[in-house]
Amino acid sequence: MTQTSNPLSRLMVLAQEKSSTRRRELLREVTDLFFEADQPQEGPLGSHFDDVLSSITTEMDIEIRKEIANRFAKTERAPAGLVQQLAEDDIAVAEPVLLHSPVLSDLDLTKIVGDQRQAHMRAISARPTVSKQVTGAIVAQGNTETLVTLTQNQGAEFSRNTMEVLVNKSETVTELQSPLISHKAVPPDMLNDMYFFVEERLRERIIKRNDNTPPEELERAMKIARTRICGATPLPADYKEAQRYLEAQKLRKRVTPILLAELARNGEETKFFMVFSELTGLDFETAQRVWEPDKTEAVAIACKASDIPKELFATLVVLMGTDKSKDLSAIKVLGEVYESVPKSTAERTLRFWKMRQHAQATEAA
Repeated sequence: MTQTSNPLSRLMVLAQEKSSTRRRELLREVTDLFFEADQPQEGPLGSHFDDVLSSITTEMDIEIRKEIANRFAKTERAPAGLVQQLAEDDIAVAEPVLLHSPVLSDLDLTKIVGDQRQAHMRAISARPTVSKQVTGAIVAQGNTETLVTLTQNQGAEFSRNTMEVLVNKSETVTELQSPLISHKAVPPDMLNDMYFFVEERLRERIIKRNDNTPPEELERAMKIARTRICGATPLPADYKEAQRYLEAQKLRKRVTPILLAELARNGEETKFFMVFSELTGLDFETAQRVWEPDKTEAVAIACKASDIPKELFATLVVLMGTDKSKDLSAIKVLGEVYESVPKSTAERTLRFWKMRQHAQATEAA
């Protein structure tokens, strides 16, 4: 008997068998024959094989379904109908298929994501590769645990829109921050947006990634970022007055680092941020964020890249109360923070932060 007729005859017996015990034995036997065949079952035989195997498998207990799922999970010639059925089964059955099956298309995976079962989404999120279409669907419907699994997967691809949703979400869903900072798909401009809301140890990782960003990738990111407007926070009530003040000081050629100290001493915060924005090339919102409490290193980066001297940097930090642990006796320590930031690192990081300004200028043009 040939290999073609043998599976067919056993399949016919399996389809007609009524005993559950005998069906289980025949199911295993037919499965063995499938894997022993030199060629995949195609045409009417392949279709019949798929139909019968799918029908019988669904009647089996969960342990048998798990066994079948594990056997067919990684083979490229597994019957498509059977694989789709297993993928939609209980997660104990579906997991190996969702994790590994090359038979499942993006359409199949997106449909399963649409069922909103988080365990199934997590298994899909951990596949060796996950397309942009599928990650977009998962990000739209996944819970925190699912999104952490997805962002930990370096084989997952993301569109810019999907990644922007994740980065924005990570400001409040802090579990996403570390895997996002590690993911190769996060664009440099979005990565540096995260600098302003992650904790210190994660900010250090962002700075290291900046150092390792090739120049051509930086330029590409700059071009893309010019079309992206970051969400603006409400402007202070005296913003317009501060703008007029800046223009007047520019006419008098008084927009210098020394002016910052004068404004800081007088407690004129909006004018201070306006002048700081002018001196560093940052937009007003980013200038404000640099000076948020406990962002001393961010201030050091902006000052060093903009040639604001170390002594003035330390004075400004004390006057603005950026680091609540610092007082006038700690200026030496602040100087060490300034010195610890390499000039090249400061300049490169400031370029990323200026992307907001580029985007806003493009929008206004």
